[in-house]
Amino acid sequence: MTQTSTTPRSTLRERKKRALRRRIIDEALVLIAHQGIEDMTIDAICDGAGISRKTFYNYYATKHELLFDICVSRLLELVEGSIDQAIADYRTLPERLTHVITRQKEHLCAGTGLEREIARYSIASIGNSPASGATLLSLMNENFLRLYEASVSELKTGLSHTFCAEMTVGMIDTVILNALHNPAYDAARRYDELLGFLCTSLVREPDLAAGGGAAALR
Repeated sequence: MTQTSTTPRSTLRERKKRALRRRIIDEALVLIAHQGIEDMTIDAICDGAGISRKTFYNYYATKHELLFDICVSRLLELVEGSIDQAIADYRTLPERLTHVITRQKEHLCAGTGLEREIARYSIASIGNSPASGATLLSLMNENFLRLYEASVSELKTGLSHTFCAEMTVGMIDTVILNALHNPAYDAARRYDELLGFLCTSLVREPDLAAGGGAAALR
C-alpha cells in the first residue's frame, strides 16, 4: 500500500498561515503609524486586513500579544542584525561596539513615528508586564552576550562578558527611555558618550589603543 505524503499540503497550509499573520502585522503597522498604538483597535485591524475577529483570535489572543510579536521582530531585526554584522565585519571590540551603538543611535534618532511608538511600547512592556519584559530583556542580553563572548579576550581583567552585556543593555534602555519621554533629550550625544564609556571602561588598554571605538570620538 502506497503512503501518501502530506508534506506539500502541510507546507501550503503553513505558507497561508504565515501570509495571513504577515497581513495582520502589516495592517497593525499601518494603523500604528497613522493613529498610534493606544487608538489602534482589533476591529480596525480586522477591517484593514479583510478578516473576521474570530480569524484574528486564531493568531493572537489579545492586542498586546500582537504588539509584543511586533516588538520582538523589530528588536531582533535591529539588535541581532547589527551584532551579527559587527562580529562578521569587524575585528576588534571597539570597532564592533562602534558599529552596534551607531546603529542604535541611527534607529532612535532618525526613526519614524512608527519606530518610536514601537520602542515606547517595548520599554513600557519591560515595566508593566514581567513576562513580556523578561523576554525582551533576555533577547537583548543574549545578543550582547554574543558580542562580548566573541571578544572576551579584549575585556579588562575581572570583567565577565555576562556583566558587560547586562550593563550595556541597561544603559541602552535608559537612553531610549529618556529619549522617548523628554523631547529635549540629546539622545545622539548620549549614545556617543555611551560608546566612549564602554570602550574606555570595558576594553583593555592595548586593544583600545589599537584603534576604533572611543579613539574615533576624540
